[in-house]
Amino acid sequence: MMNILDRVLRMPRVVLTVMALLLLAGFGAYTALPKESFPAIDIPYFYISVSQTGVSPRDAEQLLAKPIEDRIKDLDGLENYTTTSTTGHASVFLEFNVNTDKDQALSDIRAKMDGASADLPDDAKAPTVNEISFTDTPSISVAVYGNVPERELVQRAKDLQTELEGINDVQSVTISGSRDEMLEVTIDLNRLEAYGLTASQLFDALAKNNMVVPGGTLDTGQGSFNVEVPGLIKSAQDVYSLPLKTSGDTVVTFGDVATITRTFEDATQYSHVNGQPAITLGVIKKLGTNVIDVSDTVRKTTTDFTSAWPTGIQHSFLIDQADTTKNLFRSLEAAVLTAVALVMITCVATLGVRPALMIGMSIPISFMIAFLVVQMLGMTINMMIMFGLVLAVGVLVDDPIVVVEYAERKLQEGVPKREAFIMAAKKMFVPVVSATFTTLGAFIPLLFWPGIIGKFMSYLPIIVIVVMIASLVSALIFMPIIGAIIASTHVDEKAREAADIVMYADKFDPKKVKGLTGIYVRTMAHLMHQPLLTLGVGFTIVGLMFFAYISNPTGTEAFPASEPEFGTVNVIARGNYSPVEIRDMLVEVENQLLQVQGIQDVIMTFGGQGGFGGSAPPDTIGSFNLQLVNYTERVKAEEIFTEIRKRVAPISGLDVQIAAQENGPPAGKAINLRVEGNVYDDLAPAVAKLRDYVENDVEGTIDVEDGRPSPGIDWQITIDRVEAAKYGIGVREAQPLCAVGHLRRQIGELSS
Repeated sequence: MMNILDRVLRMPRVVLTVMALLLLAGFGAYTALPKESFPAIDIPYFYISVSQTGVSPRDAEQLLAKPIEDRIKDLDGLENYTTTSTTGHASVFLEFNVNTDKDQALSDIRAKMDGASADLPDDAKAPTVNEISFTDTPSISVAVYGNVPERELVQRAKDLQTELEGINDVQSVTISGSRDEMLEVTIDLNRLEAYGLTASQLFDALAKNNMVVPGGTLDTGQGSFNVEVPGLIKSAQDVYSLPLKTSGDTVVTFGDVATITRTFEDATQYSHVNGQPAITLGVIKKLGTNVIDVSDTVRKTTTDFTSAWPTGIQHSFLIDQADTTKNLFRSLEAAVLTAVALVMITCVATLGVRPALMIGMSIPISFMIAFLVVQMLGMTINMMIMFGLVLAVGVLVDDPIVVVEYAERKLQEGVPKREAFIMAAKKMFVPVVSATFTTLGAFIPLLFWPGIIGKFMSYLPIIVIVVMIASLVSALIFMPIIGAIIASTHVDEKAREAADIVMYADKFDPKKVKGLTGIYVRTMAHLMHQPLLTLGVGFTIVGLMFFAYISNPTGTEAFPASEPEFGTVNVIARGNYSPVEIRDMLVEVENQLLQVQGIQDVIMTFGGQGGFGGSAPPDTIGSFNLQLVNYTERVKAEEIFTEIRKRVAPISGLDVQIAAQENGPPAGKAINLRVEGNVYDDLAPAVAKLRDYVENDVEGTIDVEDGRPSPGIDWQITIDRVEAAKYGIGVREAQPLCAVGHLRRQIGELSS
C-alpha cells in the first residue's frame, strides 16, 4: 500500500489533472442536480377501491371489502391493511415494508386482483388499484378567473391544463372548480305514457345505439380492408333523431318524448381564490425533479400560452414551493460558507496562512467529489444533504490538518518540500485512515435505520460518509501534491527548535513549549499527576449533567419545530349536506380566514385534492390551502392558527382542524390510538368514551378525530310487489323509474 501511495505521489501532473477534472465534474453535478426542500421518499403504500351503487356500509363490508381482503392478505411484504366501508363504496389501504420494491408490490397486487370481479356482485364496478404518494402535493398552483361565461373559462383552463401536462418534469396537473359539459335529457312523462313507452326502453335505446362496433377486416383477395361501423352519438341531433318505437311508417323518436339541452354537470366541487370564484390548476412535479426549474418552466409556459387570451380572463400563481426552496438553499449555503470561514480562521490562527490555504482547499475538493457521487446515486440536493455538508465541514479538515501539520514540522527540519509531504502521507497513513473509519463507524449504522424516518434520514449519513472518504483521499493524495507546490521552504531556527521540543522525546520539556500548546501540555501534565482526582471530578460532572436532564426533561420529538410557510385548514361537518350547502358553509369559514393577518393567499377547494398537512381527517367537507406571509413580516404561525380557531369557533355545525406543512417524512397526528373488538356494535360507544377522555382529561390535546361512521339520512322507497304485479312490473322494472325521479342518471357518454 505504501509503495502504491509513494508511486502516485511522484506523479504530480497526473494527480493535478485528476483533481481538476473532479472539481469541474463536481461543479457541473451541483448545478445540474435537482433541488428540493426535503427528500422525496417513495413509500410502497396502495389502496384498492371498489363501488356499487346504493349498497349500505355493512353490506359493502361483506360484499365488496371481504373478497378483496381474502385475495391480498398473503402478499409478500404486506405489513398491515385497513378496510373502510361507506355507502356505495369500499376501500382497502395496504401498507408494505418501506424497503419493498414499489413496482414489484404493485405488480403483485394487480396479479392478485386479476379476476376479482367474479367474487363481487354483478352490478359492482371493477376494483381499481391506486398508488399513494406523499409527494403528490402541487409544487405550484395556477388560478384562472375572469368575468366571462363559465363555458369559456372552463375551456381555457382545460386547454392550459393540457399545455402544462406536456412539460417533461410535470407528473400531472389537477383541476379544481370546473364542471364537464353534458347533454341533459328531460323526459316528458305524459308523452312517454301516451306513446306507451317506459323509461327502460329509453335507456335501452341509448345503450344499443351508442357503442363501438368492431367491424373486422375484409379480405377481397386483392387487398385487406378494415370495416368501420360508426355507432357513437356525437351531437344532440343524434339523440333527437334516435328511434324509440315504430308503428307502420310512424317512428317515435327521442325528440318526441324528451327535451335535450346542452348544460353542465351538477356542481360537485368548488374553488375560490382569496374569496373569488376561480378554477385552480395544481401542478405536481415528477419524483426527483428540480422544483425550482419546474416552477420557472410553469410560469413561462403559462405566460406564453395565455398571451393570446381575451383580456377578460386572467391568471395568477399561488403557493409556489420554489420560493421556499430558494430561501432554504440560500440560508443553508450561507451556513456552509460561514462554517468554512470559521474553519479557515481557526487554521490561520493556529497553523499560519500557507498551511491554512492548503487545508482550506480540501473543503471544495471533498464537496465536489461528494456532489459527483450524489449525482451518480440518483439523489437530489435537499435540506438533509446541505445539513450533512454543514456537519461534515468541521470533521473533513481533520485528516488534512494531520498531514499538513506533520509536513510543516519536517519542513522546519530542512527536509525538501516534496519529500516532506510524501513522508507525511506515508507516516500519517495509518492514523488518518483509522481516525476516518472510526468517525464513519458512528454514521454507518444510520444507513440501516428502519421505517419511513430511516428512509428520510438516510441522506444524512450517506453524504457524511462520502465527504469523509473524499477528505481521506484529499489528505493522502491531493494535499501532498498541493503542499509540494505552495509550501514555504524557509527554515526558521526558532520554529525548528520549538518543533524539535514537541517531536522528539529526548528534547521534550513541558516548560519550554510555548503558546496554547504549552498551556495544554502543562495542564495535562498537572492533571496526570493526580489521576484519581481528575477522573472523579470528570465522572461527577458527567453524572450531574445526566441528573439535571432527567430532573428537567425537555421532551422528545422526531424533528424540531420550524416556522411553516404553508398550512391547511380542514373543515369537518357530519350530515347529508348538498354541494350548495357545503359551499355556503365553506364561504362562511373563508370570510373569517380573509380577515386574519399574516395570510397571503387562501385557496378553497371542495371535492378536490388534499393539502400540505397530510391526509384529511374523516368527515372533511372541504379544505383551505394557506400561504403565509414571509415569516419576517408576520407573527408566528401558531398564533395565526390560534386566531383562526377563535374566529371559526362561533360557526355552528362544523369544526376545523389546522395542519402546518410537515417538514419531514409524513408523520400525521402526534397520538394515534386503535380500538379493536369482536362485536362491531360495541366499538362506537367505547370510542366515544375514549374520545371524551382524550379531549377533556388529557391536557394539551387539539384536533381530536375518530373513525366512527357518520350519521346520515337515506330515502327508502318501499315497492308494493302485489300492486306492481298488477301493472306487469317488478322491482327491476321499477328501478329506472326511481332513478329518473331522483335528480339525474348517467346513461352514456358523448363522443367528441
